[in-house]
Amino acid sequence: MKIHLCFFLFLFLNCQSQIVSSNGVFKRKEIQFEDKYHYSFTITSKNFLLINSQQKMDEVFKCIHNNNKGNRFSPIPVLVENETYLIIKPPLKDSNDVSIEKVSLDNNILYIKVTEFDNPDFNKTNRVSPNILLKLTGKITFKNITITY
Repeated sequence: MKIHLCFFLFLFLNCQSQIVSSNGVFKRKEIQFEDKYHYSFTITSKNFLLINSQQKMDEVFKCIHNNNKGNRFSPIPVLVENETYLIIKPPLKDSNDVSIEKVSLDNNILYIKVTEFDNPDFNKTNRVSPNILLKLTGKITFKNITITY
């Protein structure tokens, strides 16, 4: 009888540890975002650029306006208290652009889920990673970004 009791206790504890570990995967905080614009030229040499001041935003848009073809310039966003702006450069696989599906935060890592698509505004043979301007809702602090397909 003791053997059966120990066996069932072991199974119960083993199942509980699996439940706890599987719940750990879902503790990422989902971040509301707005995909502002995709640029087919390089704005930053890094994989991402956090825009945390109006001066940095002005510098970014100076680069955008210098590379923009045409007479109309896009308006420069104004940084407000509960917003975070970010430029990301997701690597391309089989298309010329990506669409942002989901943004979440866990342990100072920002997770961005993307899907591929062919952007008609970009050249079909374009292999330059798009520079995507994202506006995140809230004052988000992170140390690294992970982009997944």
